[in-house]
Amino acid sequence: MKITLISPSPHIPTMIGHGVRILSSCLKREGWNVEILFLPRNVGDLYGEKVIEDVIDLCKDANLIGISLMTDDLCAVAPLTRKLSQNLRVPIVWGGVHPTICPEQCMEHVDMICVGEGEETLVELVRRMERGSDPQDIEGIWFKVEGKIKRNPLRPLLQDLDALPFPDYDSRTQYALVDGAMEQVSEALLRRTVGQYYLTLTSRGCPFRCAYCWNHTIHRMHPNEQIIRKRSMTNVVQELEAAKQRFPFVRMICIDDDAFFLRDTEEIREFSEKYRARVRLPLWVTGSTPLTIEREKLELLTRSGLASVRMGIQSASPRTLSLFGRQYSGEQILSAAELIEEFRSSIREPQYDVILDNPWETEEDIVVTLRLLSHLPVPYRLFLFPLRLYPGTDLYEGALKEGWLSPGEREFLRPHHHRLKNTYWNRLFLLMDRRASQGKRISPRMMKWLTHGFLRRIGLSQAVYRRVEAGHGESLREALWDLIRRPFATMKEKEGPAFLLPPHME
Repeated sequence: MKITLISPSPHIPTMIGHGVRILSSCLKREGWNVEILFLPRNVGDLYGEKVIEDVIDLCKDANLIGISLMTDDLCAVAPLTRKLSQNLRVPIVWGGVHPTICPEQCMEHVDMICVGEGEETLVELVRRMERGSDPQDIEGIWFKVEGKIKRNPLRPLLQDLDALPFPDYDSRTQYALVDGAMEQVSEALLRRTVGQYYLTLTSRGCPFRCAYCWNHTIHRMHPNEQIIRKRSMTNVVQELEAAKQRFPFVRMICIDDDAFFLRDTEEIREFSEKYRARVRLPLWVTGSTPLTIEREKLELLTRSGLASVRMGIQSASPRTLSLFGRQYSGEQILSAAELIEEFRSSIREPQYDVILDNPWETEEDIVVTLRLLSHLPVPYRLFLFPLRLYPGTDLYEGALKEGWLSPGEREFLRPHHHRLKNTYWNRLFLLMDRRASQGKRISPRMMKWLTHGFLRRIGLSQAVYRRVEAGHGESLREALWDLIRRPFATMKEKEGPAFLLPPHME
């Protein structure tokens, strides 16, 4: 049996594909031949005819094609799947986040989908195909049979994550889209695409129920199961040891869990000791919130090489935080940032996530966030994201009820829906990111001038913005003189084209 897995990851130029790599390892462990095709692209981009022809050629001798997709991948994967079906007599199964949260919609495009976690499901499917037995009662798979959908029960969540093999990085069985053409992954290409850091996950599931995230949909799908599942620290360090040996060029390890800091102190202590003894590379942890950052955990991790932390702020407005289901205050955000600052000798540039272009937010809500950010210790980076209304989330349902979306509208299919709108407020957030990354603050006093309602209406805030952007300092008097000399040069707030985000925000 030969299985071809396709990852339409929108991350350029990386080929992370963490889930697909684990699926490949699960299948190879059973003795089957597996190839992975990485098709990185910008969000919203479609594949050209030449790329599709190359993919068809690479898939022609497969017994099964599996495509893992998130919601942002649908616009590219749907036409690719249609072309594969038209040219090959090979069964195709979709899996991943989008088929799990929107199975009915996905069945419009494909005859078979995996709903939920796929490791055990996919192995069982291939095993039955190999034996020639009927697969149509497999838990976790929906089939289209004679135009009708057969909805099999959901498979329980996998509880023993240590039983999973490590991700597959065998370049001999992998291909990638590079400069518009498919090519076999060489060691040189692997080095270029893996880059400076190796990413892993040490747990699955999220304890939070943020209204903009599909994780709470998973909670509803598995009401009586353990949602949070964790790998043992021994298992995690074994993977990282192997990765360090496999990729001697890697300079940092990234732990990309939803909530790594929710592990208890003893788990963090065990990880830190084993990591310091056996891995000894700088560490980047992305899964933190203002409520999960703790001094003792930071002390333990910084002793072992913690060099970067990414924390989800999203907003400082109490009204917006309540809408999002985020249970913390602006004071707790500042306290967490000040705690991280205590470890500045190790954590030199923390990152903070902020959500923009929220149709429910008022200007007052935006000003609260901007003014809070002006108090954070520098340097730092902002990861700025427009609010995306994805199906399966509470905000998506709220948008339908309140008329932000019409029934049947798929907001996530709009071109550049992931790009920031070209507004004064968004330009101000981007300016803050540029200055903070250089170790330069926009002071709270200056931020008051930049966000003051009356000063904005007469154009003085925009004049101040121009001076700060040009690096001329924080002088309200000189900004007023600039405004008098250039009375028609105020920045207008019409939307215009969407922003191309800096690479670290894509």
